[in-house]
Amino acid sequence: MDPRYSIPTIRKRNEAIDFQAEIASKIHLTPEYEEPSLIAAVDTAYGDNGELVFASVVVTTFPEIEIVERASYYSPVTFPYLPGLLFFREGTAIIEAFKKLRETPQLLIVHGQGIAHPKQCGMACHLGHLYDVPAIGCSRKLIAGRHRDLPEQKGSAQPIILRGREAGVAYRSKEKVKPIFISPAFRCNLEQARDLVVRNLRGYRQPEPLRLAHLFANKFKRLVEKKGGPRPIRNESIYNEQ
Repeated sequence: MDPRYSIPTIRKRNEAIDFQAEIASKIHLTPEYEEPSLIAAVDTAYGDNGELVFASVVVTTFPEIEIVERASYYSPVTFPYLPGLLFFREGTAIIEAFKKLRETPQLLIVHGQGIAHPKQCGMACHLGHLYDVPAIGCSRKLIAGRHRDLPEQKGSAQPIILRGREAGVAYRSKEKVKPIFISPAFRCNLEQARDLVVRNLRGYRQPEPLRLAHLFANKFKRLVEKKGGPRPIRNESIYNEQ
């Protein structure tokens, strides 16, 4: 699965901000898809004192949530940690992992933000636009906007308000556990983003495809560290014939 355009090499904050603003102007949330049969979930982990980023993409069937394929890639971190600009720090590894996929998903669920973002262009927006695939941001942290307090009960929710409009929803996916923050990112509206994330929950805080991506990213990191370095297993890719 290849991106539809090349990302320029970006190393400076002002370059990243300009590029992000360009992508933000192209984001639209008008739904353009039918019920997905394949979902790709994306998460990352860091190793070597934050000098390496490990990306994992897991493709699952929907609604069964059976793993079809997974791919991992890691690369050196070449962009500093700057709030709101995570794509430029992790994007290279994620894109390389996507390139290994044989299947083409109809939906992306990304550990990161959609439009609930200071510039209304989070990681999920970048990836949705890059691959021209409907995308949803689902994060464990809220970095922009506000919401009212949620009851402790599973299923309770409050809208995330950013600049006077709804940008997402804070949703308690498990009783007495911190909420997750869901926001549409590309070719998907708020109602659909919430519905699809909730329908992918399987008893854990995160939707199941994203939980699997998180587990595999960390497993891949440990495997690389156990092997003593990146070279022998740089290109991990597993495909399950159905």
